[in-house]
Amino acid sequence: MKKGLRSVLFSVLVGALLLCAGCGKSGDIYTAGVYTASAEGYSGPVTVEVEFDGSSILSVHVLSHSETVNISDRAIDEIPSQIVEAQTWDVDAVSSATFTSDAIREAVRDCLAQAALR
Repeated sequence: MKKGLRSVLFSVLVGALLLCAGCGKSGDIYTAGVYTASAEGYSGPVTVEVEFDGSSILSVHVLSHSETVNISDRAIDEIPSQIVEAQTWDVDAVSSATFTSDAIREAVRDCLAQAALR
């Protein structure tokens, strides 16, 4: 009797898993949309905007910052495009603009968490 009950429960569990497997779009890891977040840079908050489709990072833009002009410019210009190209927040910091680089990466990581499918 126990063996028959176990077999039925196993079959129900497998069936439920198969049904759930087809519930979402295949390959989607993000909720599509535009997300914003801020993180502390050297001179204050750095705010970014990240756009996602269901499976990738489409764009990253620095919306505002209080960083030192000329020192932070390279990080603000390069880090967003590197993130889009690599499809991860974990890209190399720009030398001499480490705080700004870290703030951009941290804010993008926050946006990734906001967009992640749960």
